[in-house]
Formats: sequence, C-alpha cells, structure tokens
Amino acid sequence: MTTRQVVVIEGKSVPISNLDKVLWPEVGLTKTHLLEYYARLYPYLQRHWQGRALTVTRYPHGVDGEFFYQKNVPPGAPAWVQVRTIKDVNYVVAQDLATIIWLANSGAIEFHPSTYLAARPDTPTHAIIDLDPTPPAGFADAVEVAKYVRELLDKLALKGYPKLSGATGVHIYLPLEGSCDFQLSSQLAYQIGLALQTAHPEKITLERLIKRRHGVYVDYLQNSPGKTMVGVYSPRPTAQATVSTPVDWSDLDYYQPEDFTIKTVPQWVEERGDLFSGVLEPQSLQHLFFSKVQ
Repeated sequence: MTTRQVVVIEGKSVPISNLDKVLWPEVGLTKTHLLEYYARLYPYLQRHWQGRALTVTRYPHGVDGEFFYQKNVPPGAPAWVQVRTIKDVNYVVAQDLATIIWLANSGAIEFHPSTYLAARPDTPTHAIIDLDPTPPAGFADAVEVAKYVRELLDKLALKGYPKLSGATGVHIYLPLEGSCDFQLSSQLAYQIGLALQTAHPEKITLERLIKRRHGVYVDYLQNSPGKTMVGVYSPRPTAQATVSTPVDWSDLDYYQPEDFTIKTVPQWVEERGDLFSGVLEPQSLQHLFFSKVQ
C-alpha cells in the first residue's frame, strides 16, 4: 500500500511517500533513515553541492533492485525546483534541502554534483585524483597510492583533500582558481597520474581498458566535462549503506570504508567538522609547469 504525505521545508511543499520502504535490506535501513540522514547532513553538504547540476542514481526498490541514472529533471517536478539547461540536458540544481529531500524520496540514494557551478558550466572548481583499485588490489592499495599523491602534491606546493569513495577507492580533490578550465584540470590530473605511474609502475596504472589494468588505476578522465563523481557526504548503494566521507590524511591509516555509514557519519561530522572545507578555498596554479610534474 502506497502512503503519501506532504512536508513543508522552508516554505516549500515536498511530497514524500512509503517511508517504511527498505532501501538497505542487509542492515534494515529504510527511506526514513535516508531522508533523516540528508536532513541532518545538509548544513555540511550544502556548502559543496549548492548551485551545482545534479546527476542522481535512483534505486526505487532498494539497493538490491534495479537502478538507473538520472540527469534530466523528471516529469512532474514541483514548480519550485530549479532547473538549468546545460548542453541539452535539463539538470536539477542543488539549491536547498527541499530539493534534496524531494529527489531522495524518489529513491535517489547517490548524488553526483557537477564539478562546476551550474552558472559557470565551463569552469571546474576542483580537479579530482580518482584512485580506483583493480582486484585483487583493494582499499589498502588505494590508501598507499593516496600517500604517494600527497607527497607529490607537497613537492608541487598544491593542496589536496581526501575522501573515501564509500567503496574501495579514495578521491583527492584539488581546489582550483576561477580561471581554470576543463582542459587544465584534466591535464593536471593526467600529469599527476603519469608522474605516479612512472615512479611506481608496479602499483599504478593509467590504462583505460579494465582487462589490462593492474594495481590502482588513476582515473584522470573523471575531470572531463561530462563526467560525474559521487558527492562528498553522499550515501552509496552498498550493503552496509556506506557514505563517501572526507577524512584527514592521518585518518587513512586508521579507518575502513565500512566505518562510515549513514548511521555513523552524522556524529563523525558533528565531532570533526567539515574536513572538506579546504576544497572551497581556490588555489592558484600559476607556479606550476606541467613539464616539472614529470
């Protein structure tokens, strides 16, 4: 039986339904848990998502059921939902908590905010070093490579901020100044990956074909304009309801992805604060010459 109700969030009427629907059956978490999580985390994720075009992954029957990616605003969206057309796609823009709750109610578990602000779609605000281990490599290998990344960034006088992917990977965000474009952010990520592969060829690869990969894949292609990355603080469709969570560099030695779930992350963030706040502080690349990265 479908149950529906309307909640008012900051003056906006948001329809919600089936609050007892189980989304993560292995740990017994329902849509209520998802909506409560987003409401509690919104003061933190707002800083990183607001004003960005959203791609979501919807699991209308829970994480064990079929899913689909959604870029275009769905039919029947409330009139207050902000939409921006970018390259023929009508994106929902992350403007407020009501928008996030409305999407989550539709089964949107995973949110992928754009690397750009919707008002400036040609200007990424950060570059991403995506460390994706190829089995039998796993999370420990991604952590090891993340440390190599930090060493290189220190040599380049660049700041990077790590977050756990919520699966086996590690994502490192490099804030950019407003004059950067996607060609520059992609080239930066590629050159960093190339330098790492040259220094550690047995552990790191830039190979695009999965069957030819080994160790940890540095996916520099995530910096292309049409690519998306799971957002900081977004839940993941894993059995344990893990969350893509920012950590300090020193935390990488002590925590596993399973330590960060929609049950544990709210308290973690309230105790530790927004460990991703540095991503909001642009950094200049004027001192950096790509020839020196190699």
